[in-house]
Amino acid sequence: MKKYVPFLFPAIALLIVLFLGFRWYSAQTAKPEVKIPGMAEGVKIDNLSADEMKKFQSKGAKDLSSVELKGTGEVTGQVRYEVKDGKIAFTVNAAVPQLTAKAGFYQVWLNQVGSQTKTKAFVLEYNKGGYLGSASVSADMLPFEVTVSKETKDDAQLEAAVLTGTIQK
Repeated sequence: MKKYVPFLFPAIALLIVLFLGFRWYSAQTAKPEVKIPGMAEGVKIDNLSADEMKKFQSKGAKDLSSVELKGTGEVTGQVRYEVKDGKIAFTVNAAVPQLTAKAGFYQVWLNQVGSQTKTKAFVLEYNKGGYLGSASVSADMLPFEVTVSKETKDDAQLEAAVLTGTIQK
């Protein structure tokens, strides 16, 4: 037993240092628990199928309502929408610089007017007319804001807003 006593104190000290290091690392990497209020809580965003999107796009401009998206610089965009059967079907068309896969992607976010919580809706896809995407939400969500952002990571944080607009009741 006497030959193990000199190793006992350093072993205890090492265990304490490892325990404190683990606690510090856990505190640094812990994500805060956030209660999501407003639109993000219980909202269902449905992506439109390819057929629904084609029908929606083929409708004349007079048949659909539209909202211009405002941004900085030479970027422009438009939301075309239709309220039908208690749902709002909408498409977002954005004329923004084309991105490479390494540079990121454009994401659409929704939030109710007056709320600070934004909900991810869909990723815009590049077509010959610019970036395009579509979805539908419940008409109970009106009015809500549509935000197009440039993202580098697929997470729940909005990185850089590029365009914004509001769909009114």
